[in-house]
Amino acid sequence: MGPGQRVIAELSVLEKALSKNDFGAEKGPLEAIVRSLRPMNLKSLDDLDLNTRGRLITTLLRVQRQPKPALPEEGAAAPEEAATTEGTEAAAPAEASSEAPAAEGAGEGAAPAEAAPAAPAVDPAKEKHGAWLDVMTLVGRVWRAAGDRERSQAAFALSGREPTPEPEAPARSEAPRERSERPERGGPGERRERSERPPRGDRPERGAAGAGERRERPPRAERPERGERPARGERPERAPMPELTGDWKEQATQLEGLGRTRDAARLHERNNGFADATRLFEAGGDLKSALRTALAGQDNDAARRLVGTLPPDQIGPTLEKAGAYELLMEHYVAKADFEKVAGLYERARQFDQAALAYERANKLTLARKAYERARDLPSANRIRGLEVKALVERGDRLGAATLLVAVGQRREAVEVLSPLPPPKAFHFMQRLTLEDEAKELAQRELARAEQEQKPAGRARWLELLGDTAAAAETWTQAGRKDKALPLYEKLGDLPRAAQIAEELQQKDKAVALYTQLNDSAGLERAKALPDAPATPPAADKSEAGDDADGAAATTENASSAGEQESQ
Repeated sequence: MGPGQRVIAELSVLEKALSKNDFGAEKGPLEAIVRSLRPMNLKSLDDLDLNTRGRLITTLLRVQRQPKPALPEEGAAAPEEAATTEGTEAAAPAEASSEAPAAEGAGEGAAPAEAAPAAPAVDPAKEKHGAWLDVMTLVGRVWRAAGDRERSQAAFALSGREPTPEPEAPARSEAPRERSERPERGGPGERRERSERPPRGDRPERGAAGAGERRERPPRAERPERGERPARGERPERAPMPELTGDWKEQATQLEGLGRTRDAARLHERNNGFADATRLFEAGGDLKSALRTALAGQDNDAARRLVGTLPPDQIGPTLEKAGAYELLMEHYVAKADFEKVAGLYERARQFDQAALAYERANKLTLARKAYERARDLPSANRIRGLEVKALVERGDRLGAATLLVAVGQRREAVEVLSPLPPPKAFHFMQRLTLEDEAKELAQRELARAEQEQKPAGRARWLELLGDTAAAAETWTQAGRKDKALPLYEKLGDLPRAAQIAEELQQKDKAVALYTQLNDSAGLERAKALPDAPATPPAADKSEAGDDADGAAATTENASSAGEQESQ
């Protein structure tokens, strides 16, 4: 079991004694905790793990807050007498044990001696008071072993006793240990004789045997004489802390009068006196603790003053950790960080205010969603219009049309896509499930291609409308058999596809198609074709524009989808 686990185990025993208000039972686990913490050589409480540190602080503060028992009216014992109580009690059994043999010797053959006088009665109030002082002293020792100097001094001040130095660990003896005699080695019943070691030859001098003579070390430069150190002035002895009396308010007043403002502030904080705790912490220079108590006491004026003393990067996390959302809101508004202001409103479920803050931060998508959660549909539609306008200006017409289709504004979506090239607009309409609008656009463009006598354009729109047979025939008539070949193959007209592949001198394609048809004559002709394929006919400008628009539609389709997911 490690030291931290032993501390937690003793803390459980201490909490049981604390629940019974038994000061005598509290001393044992406190001494065990001191013994467990001392070997760890802690510099501060932060060196302990989180669980042990939390349990230790909570339990010790509860022990330290126990009220001080009152002394009987005859007079209270001095702290020095209470400190020597344990020594007196420990010495009494020794004296009794030394007198016991003499009494036995005198009692042989003699009459029974008179009964010993009864021990004086122990005052329970005085004994309880002394036990409380011992407990406070042990609490101070625990704080000191844990590396918390301030809490340690406060506990020693409560006990009224001067802290004694911790005993050091016993030094390890430097004397060599005597070795026990080893049993003789050897076979059963016999000892093996150790052979004599041959004499060791003389060690050759250094530098001999070809190693060269030893180089002499250059003389060391003389050090300048050190001047005399000025005598250190004697450190003034610290006056002993007087014993604190009265209730916690009187004790806090006494600590403040002694200049121990932070100890007095902690006493006020433990008893919910946050205003005095803030004042004393600030007077003692502990501004973070002063801010904590000001926030706990809801003193916003003092908290605003103290917030200005923190570094800018610590203000937000400190206020959020303390739950001071009003001051945190003021901080974000002063920084013009309206996105975080909106986040605070959302956490408070004030979606209308969150939408206004998002709109001010130019986060239109988040503002629209906040208006929708607030059921403010006119404002949501207004923000949607701003979104559509911003997307169109950015060139993302697909994203703008997607927003409009989501709320059933199909006509407005078509109007947004209309300025695009027809094939691109057709692909976007199909993506947005605007099938009727896409078909109407394709038929309109097909009629225009027939009127302008553009067979390539007519074949393109026939293919987009799904009329594959007519599109293949049109491509053939337009002299673009390379475009018709995959369409015939798609239709399952393999003889026509194989014939076109042979005419285009696409050797590999023709061989594959004739092999699939089991046409040996065609296969022989295909194998006789040259390896280099024939150059396909050049496409006219309208057809090239259609191909470019199709590729651009695919690219913008993917980019717009990514933007919508990010929003």
